[in-house]
Amino acid sequence: MRIKEKPEDFIVEEIRPDGHVLARGEEYKFREKSACSPGEGALIFVLEKNNWGTIGAIREIAKRLRISQKRLNFAGTKDRRAITTQRCSVQGLEREALEALKIKDIILKPLAYGAEVKLGDLTGNRFTILVKDVDPDKKLPEVIPNYFGEQRFGTLRPITHLVGKAIVEENVKEAVETYLFKWFDAEPEEDKEARKRLKKELDYTTALGYYPHHLTYERTLLGRLAEAPDDYAGALRRLPRKLLLMFVHAYQSDLFNRVLDKRRALGLEPLEGDILQDGVPTGPLYGYESELATGKQGEIEMDLLEDEWLELGQFSLHKMPELSSRGLRRPLTVKVQGLEILEKGSDWLRMRFSLPKGCYATTVLQEMFR
Repeated sequence: MRIKEKPEDFIVEEIRPDGHVLARGEEYKFREKSACSPGEGALIFVLEKNNWGTIGAIREIAKRLRISQKRLNFAGTKDRRAITTQRCSVQGLEREALEALKIKDIILKPLAYGAEVKLGDLTGNRFTILVKDVDPDKKLPEVIPNYFGEQRFGTLRPITHLVGKAIVEENVKEAVETYLFKWFDAEPEEDKEARKRLKKELDYTTALGYYPHHLTYERTLLGRLAEAPDDYAGALRRLPRKLLLMFVHAYQSDLFNRVLDKRRALGLEPLEGDILQDGVPTGPLYGYESELATGKQGEIEMDLLEDEWLELGQFSLHKMPELSSRGLRRPLTVKVQGLEILEKGSDWLRMRFSLPKGCYATTVLQEMFR
């Protein structure tokens, strides 16, 4: 199976809480009447992007507007190698300033002034995907194991869960060094050499001279460590809170995937002791208030905690309490909604379907065509 050879092969359109799909290329009439006047509250807008990650796009918008990234919010992260639409907001900005902004492969469409967009403030996403090297006539399942996809952990550099694990273990030094040092073959050669040199020399001031400028967050960490070499918590706090939360969430996601791996051996139908959501068995996104299942599922959940030498209370972080997580339950399976084949050839097809928020099209496709 091959996907994402070009961004236009993978289209992701956000579904608002009211069910409206933010369709690619859709035009919007700005809603003038609002409880908030220009310059007050938040300016709500649609971000349409081509081959940009969500956080990278938000960072670039903030940079061009010369404002803090903290003033911008979004409902959910979207794939990088794709064309995507999503709802965002920016605090205290006039519509005209946003409309005047020109960034390659990014389109900004103001909607209204109002309450800021919050993370999770969406129903789901609609996907339109070109899939190659598959049997186009295969009968496709509509209920799929609900794994977190590779985007959650990093595609070129799958380390977000490792950084998150170190943060949960309150080993902030390891978290920083993992983010700065750990390299992968898929990275550009310049990036790998910079990481190797820094790990060997441990000279943060000198590293600012040779670390590639596109490694923005690494350079942010280096800036603080050059001032105070042992202030690892302070260095982490220089990063956007959304990114730090993403690290912790990635570790929770990795643990969930491992629980799901073990549960598949027992089957994904409800068992005695399961905690159900709408009749579907769930697994834990571990947190300090997590409710664990009983029975066979409960054994799986407790065994993994023991394997990790992990206690639920560790998710109540003392060194960085702003990253604490109460935990919740996630369905072990997801139902693919509105599945349709738009066109097909001898070994390819273009398909469309929708998924609830937090579910990954890439893992759905891997299960469909495995």
